[in-house]
Amino acid sequence: MLAALLTGCGSTQGPPDPGRPAASGNPSTAPGVDGEADRDRVFTDADLEAALLPAGAFGGRARVTGTELGLFGRYGGGDWVGCEPGNALRGELTGFEGTSAQQTVRITPAAGGGRTVTVQLVSMPTGRTERYLEVRRLLHQVCPDVAVDTEAAPVLEHHKARELAALGDDALLEISRQTGGDDDGTPSYAVDVRVGGVLAIVRAGGDKATAVSLAARAALRIRTELYDARPRAVTSRP
Repeated sequence: MLAALLTGCGSTQGPPDPGRPAASGNPSTAPGVDGEADRDRVFTDADLEAALLPAGAFGGRARVTGTELGLFGRYGGGDWVGCEPGNALRGELTGFEGTSAQQTVRITPAAGGGRTVTVQLVSMPTGRTERYLEVRRLLHQVCPDVAVDTEAAPVLEHHKARELAALGDDALLEISRQTGGDDDGTPSYAVDVRVGGVLAIVRAGGDKATAVSLAARAALRIRTELYDARPRAVTSRP
């Protein structure tokens, strides 16, 4: 069964639909490398850049609009600024440092709205990547609703996290939305998937299927291109 699921993300060529990455009701999965890889191994920015997904993985009309190195850990801890109970966790989040490479991809033409996704690969010792995901889980639990200080109408941020099974060694789906002000409460999705000591962080706006599909493709590419580990064969049982 796993071998069949991997078929959908093993190729880095464009999927049949030229407008978006392949996705289905049962998203493609990719195995991790825990127990197979050196837990202290760290990759360089250049290693991570070489392991980024090719443009064809994003769909036939996709265009890579930017690739940047070393952004991880440089610009604060993300959301939850207005949640006092999460201050210690948020402070810990800003302390994570790792090598990184990020690509920004426009998956639909600008004339059609120009939907954009980002995929960031981050390398740290495995113990640090494990803790990073744990901190994010805890922040979602401690601060599910956060008031945002604006000059206009009051805005409330809502945060949820869901586990994604059978994707890398560990994976988290993050769901956020805002209510109040001019926002209509449309959810935004991000996937954090860990393969050994490498994180793939995929942000796809309101497109959950694309976020999960690209995370699976990124996880498999990390496994094969960085850890040189091929998909494990699965023996069918009667």
